[in-house]
Amino acid sequence: MSKIIKLLIMFFVVTILSGIVFMYQGLNPKLGSIQVDEDNEEGIYVSPDGEKRITVYFNGGLIFHNDVTYVGVLEDSKSDLKKNIFLVAPNVKEVRWINYGTIVVNGIEIDIDDTYDFRNE
Repeated sequence: MSKIIKLLIMFFVVTILSGIVFMYQGLNPKLGSIQVDEDNEEGIYVSPDGEKRITVYFNGGLIFHNDVTYVGVLEDSKSDLKKNIFLVAPNVKEVRWINYGTIVVNGIEIDIDDTYDFRNE
């Protein structure tokens, strides 16, 4: 096989692999980088001390926006911190605060300093 054919095959393989990586990253964003649409708010759950709240947003899916996911965003009134702390699918049946630092989402306990993403199970 000539060098030119080998180089073309190698270029083709690298191009295909780069495309796969790009598509995976584009269709499977990390929890922290998921943008929510505030018009899609599903519920607000205030902490027992009233200083924090979890707002749940319908996300419309991660892959071509046709699968259903919900994102929980933690907001701290003291520090103006906002961070995504959970991603669940296909629906949110239960969100409740256990104490000032722990919530339960669909039966799963989540420390508000951590995150939960159903894709990592």
